[in-house]
Amino acid sequence: MASMYKVKVGKQGRIVLPKELREAYDVSTGDEAVIIAKGQELTMHLHKVAKDPVKHLTETSKKISIGLSAEKLKQRADEERIKQFRSIRA
Repeated sequence: MASMYKVKVGKQGRIVLPKELREAYDVSTGDEAVIIAKGQELTMHLHKVAKDPVKHLTETSKKISIGLSAEKLKQRADEERIKQFRSIRA
């Protein structure tokens, strides 16, 4: 079900999302909005920005599957570093 909200454009073209929308979509300071212009129509998409980007990236990487677990990837990277170290020392 679609809803319609009337907002005013302020100085510098700014608009304020109504409190009801901010709460319903958990919009926080620093979140990003992408506006797509198509003819006379503007569409806005909101994107959450992680408060701790490093933690977010770490958690996201755990969900990505390329056939190896994060632990296996780390093990392979460690093995490769050891090989490189040994070849330099030889």
